[in-house]
Amino acid sequence: MGAGILNILKKGESNMSNQVTLEILEPRGILEHPHREGLFAPRLTDLNGKTIALMGINIPVFRTSSEPFFEVVDRKLKERYPDIKILRMNSFGTPVDPPEKAYEVAEQCDAWLEGVKDAHTQGRHDAGVCMERAGRPGVSISVDVLRRAKEAAQDLYGMPRVRVVTVPSADYNAGKDNPELMEKVVDGCIDEIIAALTTPLTDEEKESFELGADQSPKTFTGDNYSEAYEKFMEFCMENHIGDGLALAPPTKEAVDWMLTGTTYPRDKVIGIMEPKRGIATVEKIAIASVMAGAKPEWLPVIMTIIETITDPSFNQFHIVNEILPAIFISGPIVKELGLNNKVGYLAPGTRANSAIGRAVLMCMITIGWRDMTIYSSPGGPGRPAAYANIFVPENQEESPWESWAEQTGFGPDESVITACEWLQELRGPAEIVGYKDFDEKLAAFTKLFGRYGINSGGMLKFAPGARHMLIMHPTLAKQLAARGFSKQDVIQYVYDQVTIDYDKMTDEQREALKEQLRMENQLGKLDLKPEDVQPGLHREPFSKPEHMMIFISGSGSGQTHLYWTATGSTAGFVEGINKSRPWMIKPIHGAALTENGK
Repeated sequence: MGAGILNILKKGESNMSNQVTLEILEPRGILEHPHREGLFAPRLTDLNGKTIALMGINIPVFRTSSEPFFEVVDRKLKERYPDIKILRMNSFGTPVDPPEKAYEVAEQCDAWLEGVKDAHTQGRHDAGVCMERAGRPGVSISVDVLRRAKEAAQDLYGMPRVRVVTVPSADYNAGKDNPELMEKVVDGCIDEIIAALTTPLTDEEKESFELGADQSPKTFTGDNYSEAYEKFMEFCMENHIGDGLALAPPTKEAVDWMLTGTTYPRDKVIGIMEPKRGIATVEKIAIASVMAGAKPEWLPVIMTIIETITDPSFNQFHIVNEILPAIFISGPIVKELGLNNKVGYLAPGTRANSAIGRAVLMCMITIGWRDMTIYSSPGGPGRPAAYANIFVPENQEESPWESWAEQTGFGPDESVITACEWLQELRGPAEIVGYKDFDEKLAAFTKLFGRYGINSGGMLKFAPGARHMLIMHPTLAKQLAARGFSKQDVIQYVYDQVTIDYDKMTDEQREALKEQLRMENQLGKLDLKPEDVQPGLHREPFSKPEHMMIFISGSGSGQTHLYWTATGSTAGFVEGINKSRPWMIKPIHGAALTENGK
């Protein structure tokens, strides 16, 4: 890469105008499905006598409810159109709702309103697009700050011009508890809603087109390298193909240099990347890796991570929308590449760790067309860990137990990547000083897995597919091993200590649990009530021992981290299937410059 930049400078010096030209390869991926449809269902000419379906988004777990909004819309439409009929129902759009459901709804209505998108990403199917394809015109409602996210959801499902009406975000959300304010919110948009239902389609709205990026090289010219580079950066940010930090230009020389790290041909397809389903070839991954500041030796690791998260059984869409992936690397390649697996392994400062994690994000941005101004947070502030993701190298040298790779069936000479989504992460308290003995520390450690050991989720943590990723530092591992614990013993111990089983509890334990629940319910923690403590009560932190990972990393004076997700990337609703799958693990292959990973 350095040689490539020098060549560019030399070319610029020889130019009679003394200008520097920077030429890069196109970073964006070719889309698997580039076709985008136009609208075709005629708009209504009058709402009187028509049946309008009001499809509200009501998801209690996200504290999302559009009922107050649609109650006012219902009343105001009936005031203006005495013969109108209103059909109230929940919206749909998650993988558990098949797109064909739209045809059932379409048979019952003449038009529809759907929303309000206010603080979450919905699902892979957009209800508005489904209804338009079923031949019924309508309007999607969104808060103003998430309009682009709503339009992006429509684009992902192939029909980007479904009509959208927005409401002020702060007023709308405050109006859920304030009827007078919600009345003003609806007054401010009802005319626009009616117009969107009745205004004829424009030629542009009817037009279908192919979405894609010009794959030819791009050139940036300036009076000096800095000026040419700045134009390159502006191009990246204007086209949403950057993470906001400085990027290394993916010149042909730099990409060719990156490709020396693998034996794979540059056109080999590794996977399909969300959100827009770009085709991740070896060359496109190399381009993203150059931009992230990686070296050729690390390319096989980056490719394997992409292979892991693009596996059809991995819920990649979820981690692109809002949830970060936790990425684990185990095996001898950790030492060969010099990955930091001790002090500060999650912090900035180690080029390999940071560049590998950042390259994964850059692949999502460039190959998958992940616009970070949209796909960074479901209405919240975003998560800074997304810059380089959570990349955890195993410290097998100081572990008293077998490696994660060996534990999951791979040989001692194999190196593997494991990936899972995560919702929450908690550092210790097992490592906070002040415990008088190891038994007290062990009790605190076990509480991490309890119902409120992590500050959100409640009983979601006890869902059938819940995954726990315990990143344990070597000292705690050696203390447990000295007491005769294997990894499986630790898992069984946690299970036994945390599981709530009425039939195995003493009367004293049952009464103590009831009293605890009375206190918790006074604080609004309503996932389990005192009256639930009765025969048949059974709550377990994980339904299968293999749903808990123990991974050794960090230094002797480090901290133990617990990463948790309610379903796991391989256990949630993937392609409409709700069933548990094994951990997503892939061996590292295709290396050309290292002894491991060949």
